[in-house]
Amino acid sequence: MKSFVLSFCFLSSFFVTAQELDWPVVIPSTGANHTILFTLAQQITLNDTPIDDGALIGAFYLNVDGALVCGGFTNYQSFTNSTIAAIGDDSTTEVKNGFEDNESFVLYIQINGIDYPLSADYNLDAPFTDTYSVNGLSKITNLTIVEVSEDLEGCTDPLYLEYNPLASADTEPSSCLTEIILGCTNESSVNFNPLANEDDGSCEFIVEGCTNDTFLEFNIEANTDTDPTSCLTEIILGCTSESAFNFNPTANLDDGSCIEETLGCTNSAYAEFNPAATNDTEPSSCITEATFGCTVESALNFDPTANVNDGSCVLAVEGCLNDAFVEFNPSATVDDGSCLIVVIAGCTDPDYVEFFEPANTDNGTCSVFVNGGCTDPNYLQYNPAANNDDGSCLDLTVEGCIDENYLEYNSEANLDDGSCASISFSGCTDVLADNYNLLANLDDGSCDYLGCTDPVAFNYDEIATIDNGSCESVLLGCTNPEYLEYNPEANTNDNSCLNIIVLGCTDLLAFNYSVLANVDDGSCIENIGGCMDTLYESYNPLATFDDGSCLELIIEGCTDSTAFNYNGLAVLDDGSCTYNLLYVTYENIGVATYEFDVDLLELLDFTVLWNIGDIFYSNAESFIYSFESNGTYTVSLTATNGSFLIFDEFTIVVDIPGLTLDEVSDQLLSTEYIDLLGRRVLHPLRGHVYIRFDNYESGTIIRSKERY
Repeated sequence: MKSFVLSFCFLSSFFVTAQELDWPVVIPSTGANHTILFTLAQQITLNDTPIDDGALIGAFYLNVDGALVCGGFTNYQSFTNSTIAAIGDDSTTEVKNGFEDNESFVLYIQINGIDYPLSADYNLDAPFTDTYSVNGLSKITNLTIVEVSEDLEGCTDPLYLEYNPLASADTEPSSCLTEIILGCTNESSVNFNPLANEDDGSCEFIVEGCTNDTFLEFNIEANTDTDPTSCLTEIILGCTSESAFNFNPTANLDDGSCIEETLGCTNSAYAEFNPAATNDTEPSSCITEATFGCTVESALNFDPTANVNDGSCVLAVEGCLNDAFVEFNPSATVDDGSCLIVVIAGCTDPDYVEFFEPANTDNGTCSVFVNGGCTDPNYLQYNPAANNDDGSCLDLTVEGCIDENYLEYNSEANLDDGSCASISFSGCTDVLADNYNLLANLDDGSCDYLGCTDPVAFNYDEIATIDNGSCESVLLGCTNPEYLEYNPEANTNDNSCLNIIVLGCTDLLAFNYSVLANVDDGSCIENIGGCMDTLYESYNPLATFDDGSCLELIIEGCTDSTAFNYNGLAVLDDGSCTYNLLYVTYENIGVATYEFDVDLLELLDFTVLWNIGDIFYSNAESFIYSFESNGTYTVSLTATNGSFLIFDEFTIVVDIPGLTLDEVSDQLLSTEYIDLLGRRVLHPLRGHVYIRFDNYESGTIIRSKERY
């Protein structure tokens, strides 16, 4: 067992003050963690009183600015084991956002809004450790609140290396010795500063390569060109596919402009016109002259003679048809269920007295403009003419007696309330004093007390100011009732207490006979034979010696036959049953558009494949899909890691009035990359992980996580 006082990870031990820390609602994930297990043998106490369950216990690390940051927390439970998942530092970011390898844990507990440092006893038996490591494990068996001292000395100037943020006063002479000099401290960098004693992250290193992005040899990481230059081949954009209609033999970098040769009718005046065609066939495929008009039979202006749709169709307009709702659309002809918010009429302008906060539709009732001022009569700045509080209420009215010559005087009062009633009279006001003055109402320190004033007497009274002859002589002897030599008549201990009383079983035949006991306490236990190994089914908790009856080992595991990991051999359920390995959800977010999502729960290194009616596939964990026509669609999800496969399937029925079977061309408009911190990335780096957003012409957005 090893005990540590975890107070800001300084090498020398010292008392710290209770302080306020930042306890976040959620600890952000960095992709790495270390488990801290609490198996406390006794309750945590503050001022010898056990604290209540529910207090926050947190593990803190130091960031680059020397400030404590919470890296994981849990709620204290006095008789239940608990854990903290301490997050590790994400090495892909520039900031320190977690524990580094071999970094100590700084433990704090928050009680009634006050944060106290903790010392911890660690179990260091393998595999447990007392410092952070990725996927590591620590076991703490005892926590103690560190003694609080409000007079911690140390360097209080943050401009010095010796700065201690917990210090309340500097030492004499000052412990602030080394002034901080920021700069690059890496000797191998081009801007190394030999005077710097604290690295500011400004170090720069030479990376040779082509730095001109108009050349094929361009290196995005290079900052210094070679000599001679490595920029050799100037980029020529164009179509590099020899089979394409617009092949450019001089281009050396394809710009995506290639147009493959497509045969078909190229005359838009014919019904067979193909806008994608580059050359007509021989003979020509332009046969039927086009008659333009609306070809959708469900449209209001359907033209049965037209053979080419000209986009003039007037379809049913979906929307809210009820004018009692905010979403009411006077142009709508078909109700689409979008009536959500009921109209609440009233004044919606907060600059008027009639302002009605719940209102969402202004009805012209705003008439009296707000008069700003303090509207709270409990403040000195109260303005009875104001009808809108402008935040000018500053000094809370404290009524009381403001005359120092009266007993009722209140130093905090700022408004006299007529409570000054009793003029003060000085004298001894202690009813226990021998010269107590019944008329006095203001103590003047004149109280006298009778008693024994002899400091060598047994009954010396340190409060007494006048000796009354009551002093008693000292009677020597053992005054400690925990010793055999205890003398109840003695009033002064003479060190004759020699043999401490040891309670226990003094019966030689008992199981728990104690050779040290000298006073029997009735705790003797009779010897009982039985199985004493808790790993066997025949274990007897009352047995005092093993009689060889341990026969059948207890097999722990999942005993629920409906669970995924059911163990038919287990006789004792260990709580390991798993029922769901993944969680699939989908939601209709408008007309025929659905959002699909899968949570892989505890499955690691799994890939997913969505299949929507054998017409759409996706490997994203979350995406949005719009159905192009009515029907019943089977949606399946397959999750696998190469050796293990999970399959789920469900059905979606799409029945939307006016939804047609016309072919829809959904073109990819743009692709965006967002890093794991939510920042937009204009130039993705190879090997880095990003969130990819594919934006389509229909409004569909498909999100996926990929390594670039």
